[in-house]
Amino acid sequence: MVAEPLGLTDDELVVGNGASEFISTVTSLRVKHLAIPIPTFDEYRNRAETQGKQVSSYPMGPDFKLDVDGFIAHVRESGADSVVLVQPNNPAGTLVARDDVVRMLRAFEDLDMVLVDESFLYFAGPDYRELSVAHLIHEFPNLVIVNSMSKAYGVPGLRLGYAVSSDKRFIARLRAEVPIWSINSFAQFFLENMAEYESQFVESCAQVSAATQAFYRGLHAVPWMEPYPTHGNYILCRTSPELTGTGVTERLFDEFRVLVNDCSGKGGLDSRFFRIASRTAAENEELVRTLLSMASKSPTPEVARK
Repeated sequence: MVAEPLGLTDDELVVGNGASEFISTVTSLRVKHLAIPIPTFDEYRNRAETQGKQVSSYPMGPDFKLDVDGFIAHVRESGADSVVLVQPNNPAGTLVARDDVVRMLRAFEDLDMVLVDESFLYFAGPDYRELSVAHLIHEFPNLVIVNSMSKAYGVPGLRLGYAVSSDKRFIARLRAEVPIWSINSFAQFFLENMAEYESQFVESCAQVSAATQAFYRGLHAVPWMEPYPTHGNYILCRTSPELTGTGVTERLFDEFRVLVNDCSGKGGLDSRFFRIASRTAAENEELVRTLLSMASKSPTPEVARK
């Protein structure tokens, strides 16, 4: 159901109860020493550290664009045997060019694993399929693709995700490690019927992408924060120096019942960061007005944690 549209066989893909279900098993089976750019989706780092694996983080620059040559050098110097790359980056929204991803795959051919998480790639633009490296799994046997269907398909309650590799023995081991009933009957029904709505799905992703870019432009009007360019369906923001991400997050919820993601505790970010998910164009415009009204109410300065 999932493998065929991707041009894969059933023994090259395993479906699970959300992409996060695979992280613990993948790190257990394939990781001794993980190299990962930060900031990132923390579960990869956290799970590896919980399992007692070594983690070598590579801080990205102020613009959160990955220095590919610097990261390749970091992997070599650290002695890491595995790499994780999240495309687009979560929470920063930056995207490594496909040619650069392929360059890293060639540079890391001798590693035990290169995992590329493409969960948010659907929102990177109309050419998102061309940005994927999933079709290169046969060229790079150590390449593992992880994808969460919850994000783009809007079905978080179904908990659907999958992992892809040309290493059939690895996929078999991965499948053996997930629960025997890895998805429920509603998720099964969804998988059996989703191909029928492919054109609507593509159009929906395009609408979300357009709404996010309009939201990004609108956020520039808010004087006390800086939005960062994004290829996802979310926008990383940094407050002015007298505020903190935690303070803004708490105030948005307490006063306006708006929930955003406090990113001040993430590796690679200081205390001034928070992330906003894009919703409909109308809701995004309303949030911009809310953020502008917060400025007009002169928020009390906070002491930023360094």
